Amino acid sequence: MNRQKIVFKVGREDFAIDILLTKEIVVMSEITPVPETEEYVEGIMNLRGNLIPVLDLRKRLRTAAVSELNEQRIIIANFDGRLVGLIVDGATEVIRVSEAMIEPPPDVIAEMGIGYIIGVVKHKDAFITLIDLQKVLTEEILVGLDEVMELIAVRTETAA
Repeated sequence: MNRQKIVFKVGREDFAIDILLTKEIVVMSEITPVPETEEYVEGIMNLRGNLIPVLDLRKRLRTAAVSELNEQRIIIANFDGRLVGLIVDGATEVIRVSEAMIEPPPDVIAEMGIGYIIGVVKHKDAFITLIDLQKVLTEEILVGLDEVMELIAVRTETAA
């Protein structure tokens, strides 16, 4: 069975996630920092009246920054019933991937304990790393994001 994947850049690497997890891709917009959060939590953004927590995938995946700021995008992912923004260095295309095309991750990846990489696909003479968004956004991160959103809701109510 073919599944569609959104391909995006983080640093110099190409990654892909299942298109079914993606609500939309937006250009970089203003992000309000939230103090006392993990370094990869950039803050929150207002998307058509909805406050959405935003993570920087470069920081989460520990890759170097190489892109121009005007190439950055925010992938709005629908994850466990909540929207999360993911800053990437560019969203490039949508591809179809069959199970037969997916190679297992190299042994060194498993040895390093990087559990969010589910495979590698060769596409147009390049390798694309397939990631499991659920493992990238661990429960601990999601609980932290929920706490941030609750804190902001309380501050907004108090200010009103």
